[in-house]
Amino acid sequence: MRFHFHGTVKRMTVAAGIFAFLFFTGFGCGKKAAAAPQKKAFSYLAVGNSITWHRKCDSWWSEAGMAATEPEKDYVHLVVKALEKKHGKVSFKIRNFAPWEVMAHDRAEFLPMLDADLNADLDLVTVQLGENVRDFTTLRQDFAELFRYVQQKAPKAQIVVIGDFWNKKCAEKRAAVAECGVLFADLTPMFDRNDPAYACGLNALVKGDDGKTHAVTHPGVAAHPGDKGMAAIAEAVICILEKGK
Repeated sequence: MRFHFHGTVKRMTVAAGIFAFLFFTGFGCGKKAAAAPQKKAFSYLAVGNSITWHRKCDSWWSEAGMAATEPEKDYVHLVVKALEKKHGKVSFKIRNFAPWEVMAHDRAEFLPMLDADLNADLDLVTVQLGENVRDFTTLRQDFAELFRYVQQKAPKAQIVVIGDFWNKKCAEKRAAVAECGVLFADLTPMFDRNDPAYACGLNALVKGDDGKTHAVTHPGVAAHPGDKGMAAIAEAVICILEKGK
C-alpha cells in the first residue's frame, strides 16, 4: 500500500496523533506478525535426449522420457519425487538437447540454445547425452565445453552427468567429467546385472497422453529404458547426489 500526502499539513488533535503513532509503528492491540519469508523452491534442469524427453509422434504417445509406461515413471520425474522428499517444493524444467549429439563438428554452436534454461538460481542440472553420437572425434572436448558452459551459466548448481544407457564405457564422457570436476551417475551396475528388463522391449504397453494404452512396436523405442531402467537411472542420480563426489 502506498500513502500519498498532498497539500498543507493540518494540525492533529493529541488523541489523533497518538492513534497515528500506534498505527504506523505497529504498537497496540491487533498487531500482525510479519509473514515469514517463503523458502525458494529447489530448481532443477534436466538436459538430455529422448531418454529424458521426447515429443509425441507416430511411435510414441506422450510428452515424457522414452520409454517409461507413463510420465511419472521416467527418470526425471522419479528424481523430482526424491528431491521433493528432501527439499519440499521443486521447480523443474526439461530440455531435449539431442541436436548437440548428432552434430559431426562444432557442437558448441548449439550451446546458446540452453541460455533460456540456464540461470544463477538453478540448484541442480543433470546432463544425459551421448547415446545418439556417431562421430567421436572431438567428443571429449565437446563434452568438456558443454559442462563448462553449464558451470558458467549456473554457477551454484550441482551438475550430474549420467552414464550412457547403451555404452558401458562412454570413455569420452568420463574423461570430460574428470576434467571438469562434475558428478557422474554411473550406470555400470545396470550393465553388470545384465538384465534385459531394463529396456522397454517390443510389445510393452505404455500409457499415452490420449488416455489410451499403446503397444510399443518400433525397435528404436523398444531399446529405450522401460520403468525398471528409468528407476535405475534415477537411483544412480540420487545416490551420487547423496555422496556428493
